[in-house]
Amino acid sequence: MAPVKPKYEKKGVEYTGQKRWILHQVTQECPGCKLKVLIELPVNKLRSKGSLFGDDAERTFQGKTVKIYSLIGLDQSLLAGLEKAVRGLKKDLLPSIPPEQWKIHMKDLWAGGNRYKHPVFSILEKEDIDNFIKQFLVIIRKQNLFIYNIATTYLHDKETCKRKQNLYRAEAYLLLVLNAIDEWTSKNAQPTIYFDSEKRSKASETVHGWARNVFKGNQYALLYGFLSKGIEIPEPKFVPPASHPGLEVADFVSFVIARYYFRKWQGKSIEIKPEEMGLVTYLGYDNKGDLLGKRQQGYPWDQFKWISSDLI
Repeated sequence: MAPVKPKYEKKGVEYTGQKRWILHQVTQECPGCKLKVLIELPVNKLRSKGSLFGDDAERTFQGKTVKIYSLIGLDQSLLAGLEKAVRGLKKDLLPSIPPEQWKIHMKDLWAGGNRYKHPVFSILEKEDIDNFIKQFLVIIRKQNLFIYNIATTYLHDKETCKRKQNLYRAEAYLLLVLNAIDEWTSKNAQPTIYFDSEKRSKASETVHGWARNVFKGNQYALLYGFLSKGIEIPEPKFVPPASHPGLEVADFVSFVIARYYFRKWQGKSIEIKPEEMGLVTYLGYDNKGDLLGKRQQGYPWDQFKWISSDLI
């Protein structure tokens, strides 16, 4: 269902053209009467481009696990403003260390044990972190960001094998990416998507086979034609962790929601309230296992109640 780049040869050298073949119609056979049905696909004109940055988080408490994926995005013209704001925030926190020399990892900043052992964060106190978080939340609200978050929960016990955990990961990743693609293409925009790499590598990009298979495989589904609307969507890229300010923001968003789940399960007060991030598109499941989407200020905890022990 994705656009196809035509190839041609020039003096024995193969080239890829700048234009694309875009599918406008597809024929499906009715399983009942066998009639051939012609389906018109939406085709939107590409008018702008933007970037989406993603990160994940995971928390386990008393046999329950939540897998979090977050995406934050903005128009290409606003990217420099976000970069400047994040660099300024880092400079305020650690003025003696150039912002480019350290990365925002909230798990290390937040936990006292991790912070005191960290080569950069060890000089910081809890008061410094609290002030940093308040400023970070202000930046997020002011930057006109598109923020997406999905949480999948399951019982984490001896019966939850690695294969099932991988299924939950793939489902969360795909649903979040497709939801963002649908919204951006509805606005005639093409998003380029970046995620923190899960593998240690010095390369600028790292292939994650499971993510590539999930994304490319979905491009053959009829639904993808309606979500992408004829706009070519580059395969999401996995890059070194926190290698772009947008990824550092995504790390923060995922941390906030993961921490929210953990504290809720503990029955304790919430230190960083999700509503302070402003409007967020939240994806989750109700108590019947149906996927819900809520774009709102504040986490829809009462609606997202589903915990599954088996995805299949």
